[in-house]
Amino acid sequence: MAPMQSAELLASIALFVVAIYIIVRQVKAIRAEQELRETNQFATEIIQNAGEGIVVYDRNLRYRVWNRFMEELTGRAADEVMGRFAPEIFPHIREQHVDELLRRALAGEMVSSPDVHYWVPGTDRSGWVSAIYRPHFDSRGKIAGVIGLIRDITERKAAEQQIEYQAYHDALTGLANRRLFQEHLTLALALAQRRSRLVAVLFLDLDHFKLVNDSLGHSIGDALLRQVANRLKASVREGDTVARVGGDEFTIVLQELAKREDAAVVAQKVLRMISEPVDVTGHRLYVTTSIGITLYPDDGDDAETLLKNADNAMYRAKAEGRNMYQMATQELNRSTQDRMTLESGLHVAIERGEFELFYQPQIDVRTMRIIGMEALLRWHHPERGLILPADFIGVAEERGFIVVIGDWVLRTACRQARLFRDRGMPNFRVAVNISARQFRDQSLVQTIETALAESGVHPSCLELEITESVAMENVELTLQILTTLRKTGISVAIDDFGTGHSSLSYLKRFPIDALKIDRAFVEDLPDRVEDAAIVRSVIQLAHGLNLRVVAEGVETKAQLDFLKGHDCREMQGHYFSIPLPASEFTTLLES
Repeated sequence: MAPMQSAELLASIALFVVAIYIIVRQVKAIRAEQELRETNQFATEIIQNAGEGIVVYDRNLRYRVWNRFMEELTGRAADEVMGRFAPEIFPHIREQHVDELLRRALAGEMVSSPDVHYWVPGTDRSGWVSAIYRPHFDSRGKIAGVIGLIRDITERKAAEQQIEYQAYHDALTGLANRRLFQEHLTLALALAQRRSRLVAVLFLDLDHFKLVNDSLGHSIGDALLRQVANRLKASVREGDTVARVGGDEFTIVLQELAKREDAAVVAQKVLRMISEPVDVTGHRLYVTTSIGITLYPDDGDDAETLLKNADNAMYRAKAEGRNMYQMATQELNRSTQDRMTLESGLHVAIERGEFELFYQPQIDVRTMRIIGMEALLRWHHPERGLILPADFIGVAEERGFIVVIGDWVLRTACRQARLFRDRGMPNFRVAVNISARQFRDQSLVQTIETALAESGVHPSCLELEITESVAMENVELTLQILTTLRKTGISVAIDDFGTGHSSLSYLKRFPIDALKIDRAFVEDLPDRVEDAAIVRSVIQLAHGLNLRVVAEGVETKAQLDFLKGHDCREMQGHYFSIPLPASEFTTLLES
């Protein structure tokens, strides 16, 4: 074979070999690509059909993978979440600090989340999940994001919560059981100790409940207990605890009480609600309860002591006739009963005509003539006799009766002033005390105008007295109210001056007409040097502000001489006259 032919043959063979190699490489590449597609498809199917949530975040915590489990769990399709910032879609990620776990995974850790409560905004979907987060690496071995494996634990969590609920609640009524009651009481005592507040424990036992079970059966008894439980919950505030601690025994924890009497108020409400008839499967039942009340810190400083004392008080209530409450200590029980008697009596005192106004003359000591009078309220209680305002005004103020009582006082005093005007005393002035609650009542001006119109008394014959402490409670509001009152033509006096904390800068802004020196500074005149100095200063202050000054509680000539010597021109007190009923005051004027 010629050399030329031999070379050509070799070249052909080489080309053939190269062609075969290329073909083989292409076939292998095609097979590899097909295998890769099959592998990716297989991996995608595994991810999509996994029994857990699989999520992939990029380094900016934007979604890159969102499998079918997550779609079914949240109701959010993959197209809705892909590429979006995770906390923007699901607020719980930030609010429950899941984003902090994701950032730890981006730093290279594998972290497990605590149980997380999730919710989907705009829907009613919510539940509980747990998760594991680990770094996601790219082909170069660098962290490209985070892979999250999400488990739905909603059913497990519900089962745990049900078990916990059953451990702390009464199965029949749904109320707290003894265990939860003890925990809530212990917590309430700790809070009360830090805040210097009161806590009350009420121990209740239904009266003659055994008769219901014995005569009508336990199913009726159980239904009755459930209705009693509902009524007890309706009798207290949301933050208080009602518990069933025995067959027909219940307890109540009243937290953050301002006054001891508030516990008795709740007890009375409970007694009323429980005693209302109950309809149970065709039976109309009447049930009552006996209640024992104990207070922290008066009757004990731990849960066991308080509960024991409340239990003893409850048995005393049963022994004394049932369907009542008893306080743990007899002294507190008596004072509370007295207060409740006052409260119930105040409800009907006006209707029964038990209130009366007494009048104490105000004297111009330059002429020793009566120039006015202060109207003073008295209560003729049917059982306790004559009660002075100091013994019931506080109760009336707290329970909201004071506005009605104050309206009656205003109308009655104005009518009496009209009678004196008709007797030839046109400039005779009547002073009426206004309580804090009245002063803040929006209808005060209207009430005054009505009283003046009904009586026909000129506004200049009426003077309202407000205490210094009330005036300084809210200076801007006081200024607004006094300005409005001034427009009616009446005068205003600051009562008990010197006992509060007035600022002269505020005092000179108030549109007032008089200062009344409190009797506490007058009673030891002229012997007590400090009081004498205060009285002299008040008189000078009043004159400097062009105000009248009236001294209260003048009982001796020495007091009269001292005050008159320092140019106090108006006074009232027992030295001149005690407060008198209207008829006797009229006789005094005539004499």
